[in-house]
Amino acid sequence: MVSGKYSALSGAIAREQAIGNVSNNLANISTTGYRRSQVSFEAILRGERQTKEAAGINYSRVSRNFSDFSEGPMRQTEDPLNFAISGDGFFKIQGAKGPLYTRRGDFKVNATGVLTTSTNLPILDEGNSQITIPDTNVNKISVADDGTISLIDPKGTRSEVGKMAIVAINDKKKLTRESDTAFALAAGGAEQPTENIRVVQGSLELANINMSSELTQMIDNYRTFETYHKVLKSYVTIGDTQDELGTLA
Repeated sequence: MVSGKYSALSGAIAREQAIGNVSNNLANISTTGYRRSQVSFEAILRGERQTKEAAGINYSRVSRNFSDFSEGPMRQTEDPLNFAISGDGFFKIQGAKGPLYTRRGDFKVNATGVLTTSTNLPILDEGNSQITIPDTNVNKISVADDGTISLIDPKGTRSEVGKMAIVAINDKKKLTRESDTAFALAAGGAEQPTENIRVVQGSLELANINMSSELTQMIDNYRTFETYHKVLKSYVTIGDTQDELGTLA
């Protein structure tokens, strides 16, 4: 009986974690460039350990939390400092401890002319340097499909000022979630050239979250959690009954 109680408890804890994960996704449904978070479950005991050590009763847990890097829908904004990436790639930005990667493209030019994210992290160019815009009149800024930034003077003449680094990652499992939709690259991961990508100026990529799907998962996880909770209550009732019967002996 004890094994069954702990099996139900482990299942309830795993489902509670899954509910928290879905809640976080729903809270970020309006966050530009947010990547949906997912969890997967696994059985703790396998093979002979399950049959011999736990009498066939298994225990479940969340095996890992991972990010869904599929593209989200685009929204046109007409803001010349809003950018979206069409294809498999990331903007490279400078974090406090090293480079970070994001799909969020609501950029701005700070007081010193540096192109930054909305949270003041510098956007990096292909040489890992900051990009400086000499003229802060954003209406003069034009960005090509490959991320090349140019200023256009009143005569229509273009002067190139930099090129945003747009990179792909060889193994996205090596990307670890940081704050503000950014990801750090863990050991073993590497940048690689992008293929068939396009930077879209005047648009933003929205969160890749389907509300209907998330709500369905929320309901399913909550019902499963309730089932485990009822099982735990049943074990408590059985235990109390056993104690009462023991006192009658």
